[in-house]
Amino acid sequence: MFTLKKIWNALNHAGKPWQIAMAVALGMLVGFTPILSIHNILVLFIVLIFNIHLAVFLLAVSFFGLIGLALDPLFAILGKIILTSNGLDSLFTSWFNNPFGHLTYFNNTITMGSLVVSLVLFFIVYKMSAILLTKYRTVIAVKIKNIPLLNKMNFFKQEEQSAVKTIRLAGVVVIIALVGLVSIFNIVFLDNIIKNNIETVVNESSNKNIKIGGLSTSFFNSSINIQNLEISDKKKKDENINVKNITLDISLGQLIFERAIIDNLKVDGISFPSDVVVTEKTESKSTSNNKPTSETKKKSPNITDLNSLNKINIQKDFDKEIKNQFEKYKGYYEQIKPLFNKEQETVQKRDDGKYVYYPLESTLPQFLIKQGTFSIIKNEFLINGSFKDFTTNQYLYQKPFVIFVNTEAEKIGNVIVNGSFIETKKLNQDKLNIKLNGYSISDQEEKNFSISNTVIDTEMDLNILNKSKINGAQSIKVLTTDIQVPKSNKYIVILNKSLIQTKGIKANVAISGTLSNPKFKINSNIDSIIKKKVKAVLKSQKNAIKDEVKNKVKDKVKDKLNDKLDGKLKGILGF
Repeated sequence: MFTLKKIWNALNHAGKPWQIAMAVALGMLVGFTPILSIHNILVLFIVLIFNIHLAVFLLAVSFFGLIGLALDPLFAILGKIILTSNGLDSLFTSWFNNPFGHLTYFNNTITMGSLVVSLVLFFIVYKMSAILLTKYRTVIAVKIKNIPLLNKMNFFKQEEQSAVKTIRLAGVVVIIALVGLVSIFNIVFLDNIIKNNIETVVNESSNKNIKIGGLSTSFFNSSINIQNLEISDKKKKDENINVKNITLDISLGQLIFERAIIDNLKVDGISFPSDVVVTEKTESKSTSNNKPTSETKKKSPNITDLNSLNKINIQKDFDKEIKNQFEKYKGYYEQIKPLFNKEQETVQKRDDGKYVYYPLESTLPQFLIKQGTFSIIKNEFLINGSFKDFTTNQYLYQKPFVIFVNTEAEKIGNVIVNGSFIETKKLNQDKLNIKLNGYSISDQEEKNFSISNTVIDTEMDLNILNKSKINGAQSIKVLTTDIQVPKSNKYIVILNKSLIQTKGIKANVAISGTLSNPKFKINSNIDSIIKKKVKAVLKSQKNAIKDEVKNKVKDKVKDKLNDKLDGKLKGILGF
């Protein structure tokens, strides 16, 4: 009875003709097209804001929905013809690459066919509905109202058309209330939901446990902020990572294309709680070598021992250390390089069932961080860095990943790293520049020598082509170092004393070959410095030996002269 009354009021006097006719036309548009299309949401807002008859609109949606269901095969055929038209190809490609256009799913054949039919019929249905309603009210409705039985029942009560307003205040209030509820939901619940889901997914699907101290999102700024992130390994309890703060500025529009595009990433306070901080430097083995043993003290001067100093040659071992350092750099490079170009290149067919696909003209990959900064605390060292254009598909993006790292601490000096990595079909080239200023290297023990307390300045430029061929150069300047050679006699001990805090060692390295088989041409003055030290020791010790021998000869001659003089005196004196 209520539905009949509503329909009767709508047909007879509830609202102006344009309101009823618009309700029918909009109901046809929603009924013909898939219900979850984005344009239907816009239609619903129009119906709520403008005083369009809701009951007639819902009735029209149901009526035309049944008709549309029967016409879906025809809509699909028409939609495919339109979407595959060569003349409209450029238009649809541009629309397909637009975030809003992509969200409309216009490339669905049924959506396109039904929408075109609805738009073509919209004005016709609206005009015909308005004309028919006007004719009905002026001719048929008058006769129906004169039926005595209906008048006695007072079933219909006429409303004044002048009281009908264009804007529906209640509809505006409903929309505002919906927006308010969504906002409240985002503020109160959304952050916790996202936080709990991230923790649950990672903890259940990986060998890591994560705990997020706090998470906040801002749709207005398109940003996400994560505080006090703790990551721990389920098996290796000592491999924990803490992050104080992470801020991401995300391009929301690109999420429609299933791309994660981060405009800016800021990561502060990365730390490793399991790090063992070394507060006191252990005494190097070479230090004890400076003290002569009792054996060396007891040894008498020997020219053979002294000449053994000339046989000292540590150039080969020094070259070996330079090559070992390069192998460390290569290890870091081989860990970073596989991060790029992980995406598989997919080619969608032009027609795939109910969807027609168009080429994506954007050069944006599925994952991209346009720029970012980070800070790491490790063993009480603060490492700051910045980077830009990190992506998993450089073939598409065509820009190199550039990184800058700067570390400065009293114990290790200053470390600066500049890197550029690019891999595309036309170019596969990586560049590295590593500077170490006042860098303290760890003590090393080799067969022919040991070094400790070493501080160096070094710079290396390296070019890597096709992840294999390399060419570059490195300069090394040793500011100070303690060099010790294995003891064999007291002269080696004296030489070791002169090699403490050795300065002036320099080396120039030319690098070529491949990563798997690098070649080094090393030009160093370390041997000449050692030879100068040896020469100085030889000279001083030879002079010492000569003086010692001379004194012994004098003492022996003097003793013999004294003996002879004593004998003569005894004979003269008659003793």
